[in-house]
Amino acid sequence: MDSQSKKIILKIIIFSILNLVIMLSLLLFFSGSNRDIKFKNWETESNLLVTGENEHYDVAILGTSRGRVFSRDSNHLTMESVLGRKVVNLSKGGGGGLMPAKIHLAHFYRRGNRANHVIYFIDPWIFFCPINNENNTFFLKDEPFEIYILFDLILNGFPSQRITSYLQMIAVDDWKSISKYAAPNLDKLTLKAIDPVKLEEAREHYLGLYEPDKFEHYSKFINDINGLAKKHNSKITYIMLPILMRDFPGAKEVDAKLKKIINKERANDINNNETNSKIGKQESFQYYNLIDEMQDRHFFYDHMHFNNKGVEYFTKTYLKPIL
Repeated sequence: MDSQSKKIILKIIIFSILNLVIMLSLLLFFSGSNRDIKFKNWETESNLLVTGENEHYDVAILGTSRGRVFSRDSNHLTMESVLGRKVVNLSKGGGGGLMPAKIHLAHFYRRGNRANHVIYFIDPWIFFCPINNENNTFFLKDEPFEIYILFDLILNGFPSQRITSYLQMIAVDDWKSISKYAAPNLDKLTLKAIDPVKLEEAREHYLGLYEPDKFEHYSKFINDINGLAKKHNSKITYIMLPILMRDFPGAKEVDAKLKKIINKERANDINNNETNSKIGKQESFQYYNLIDEMQDRHFFYDHMHFNNKGVEYFTKTYLKPIL
């Protein structure tokens, strides 16, 4: 290679580095520009606009929309009143899955926040569906831009479309309207009847989305979430919420997988004196399968989501004793 070619290559390298530095500088400038905006958990679907930094919570909740209803329409106030504890809800509507949950929990801790107990309201379909994980188009649509979340998206293998759509959040400024729950008072409705036809349609819908070969891949994110909780001295409990559908697709496989993972974590805990001294023997990891509980339609506003009566009853009957 002659000297002229070397100079051209050197110029290209220098130009590329300069462009990268400029781009990173711009991203750092916009990162966190909305941190002074603060909402309550029942006022918004956003997590970043609620949690802030260096906050301490008794309980942090992860989940899909089935976990989010515990805060919507002031259900959050009912839950905190029943529990007598300070709660932050990091669940995401629009089908939040294991990968989105890891992203949100990691950023929650990264901002210096703490939680004594993480409750993950787990759903079977998030172990099988890319649309709930790397192909999820909803879980950041109401979240301000943070450069570390961008890095997490890249490192966790999210596709370029998700990364690009998140970059577009830099331009958003009307957070009060964009992050507001679109169907207020829906939680106060009651399911009129259990419809076998709709249940079968739902079963077929989920089976059509399932990619069984993804099960082991998504299951590994449970280990990542457990690792985050352990690192930050949080207990973590997985709860499979009640649903008005018997033999929900994938529920048995998820139940067996969670039991296996939790039993392994408990065994590791027993052998780890440092962990035991901080968060107690066999108490740092728990799992409860409640999928067949609460089969009364009066606790639901559709075949999957609790109404406000359901949230209050579940919190009193199941969640409070677990905590």
